[in-house]
Amino acid sequence: MNVTSDRLPEQLARGLAPLYVLVGDEPLAAQEAGDAIRAAARAAGYSERTVHTAQGRYNWQGIFAGADNLSLFAERRLTEIRIPSGKPGVDGAKALEAYAAKLPADTLTLVSLPGLDRKTQQSRWFTALAKSAVVVEARPVERAQLPAWIDRRLARQGLHAERAALEFLADQVEGNLLAAQQEIDKLALLLPPGAVTLADVEHAVVDVSRLEADALQDALYAGDAARFAQVAKDLQDSGEAVPAILWQVASAVQLLLRLKLAQSNGESLPALMRTLWGRDKQRAPQIERALKRLSMTQIEAALGALAGVDRQAKGLDRIGDPWDSLLRAAMTLAGGERRENRTR
Repeated sequence: MNVTSDRLPEQLARGLAPLYVLVGDEPLAAQEAGDAIRAAARAAGYSERTVHTAQGRYNWQGIFAGADNLSLFAERRLTEIRIPSGKPGVDGAKALEAYAAKLPADTLTLVSLPGLDRKTQQSRWFTALAKSAVVVEARPVERAQLPAWIDRRLARQGLHAERAALEFLADQVEGNLLAAQQEIDKLALLLPPGAVTLADVEHAVVDVSRLEADALQDALYAGDAARFAQVAKDLQDSGEAVPAILWQVASAVQLLLRLKLAQSNGESLPALMRTLWGRDKQRAPQIERALKRLSMTQIEAALGALAGVDRQAKGLDRIGDPWDSLLRAAMTLAGGERRENRTR
């Protein structure tokens, strides 16, 4: 059975299959599909999880050993088999064929693969997997379908954009779904629920303070608290609105959280760095150091604090100053202590 990643939630709602094969090079679609399968597995009681990443000269027998020895304290297990190259080799091909022919009891298996050419899809090992699995295709979204894709994502945030705004966004992101999702997240931070016009989108995407706002992200990733405080003060003095700045900071924190979660799910840091695009790709060394410096707890706490800044900026919480709160949240991540005269 084949399903596209956007149809996966419907399949999961009907019940879990024992084997899922996730195929494709679209980063956002693959990430969200994998997360959905893991979440459904946890909800169904698959409380133990093992991850096998097959690279180089991999001992494929380890998969079978793990599958045959369930923990005494966990009745169900999620087993992930990741093949970053999409080429399991001769031993791996035989192991996967045998595994698909006799799936272990009380185990849900997720095999993750990159995009495969037609010859590989017709190979014996992939055919054996596909015969026993739900094959989830992480496909790119074609330009013609992208406005509707963006519209559905905006609707989840309570936003409803006019057609011209959707077309403008689709042109700006050029098929990059991660970029599209970032713009959607930005609009959700900047705008209240309701209608979204072309002017709203143009104002959000074309930011006159982009260079300084980028400097905030640079300082955050680099752990340069003094630099962050100075740039924030300059933006405040120039009359910049908090929501536009909040978007830049929240975007950086959300990226750190996404990468940290992927790390906890067994993804290697070098592989995660290769998923970055645009300006973030240029910042990869800083982002990598930030991930090593910060804990999941710190990142989650900062994101919660930024949600409080958003409420203050929109007048929903009248206690405290949003600029002050923004600086406190960012100082925690930047690794510095707040100085009172920075915002005076």
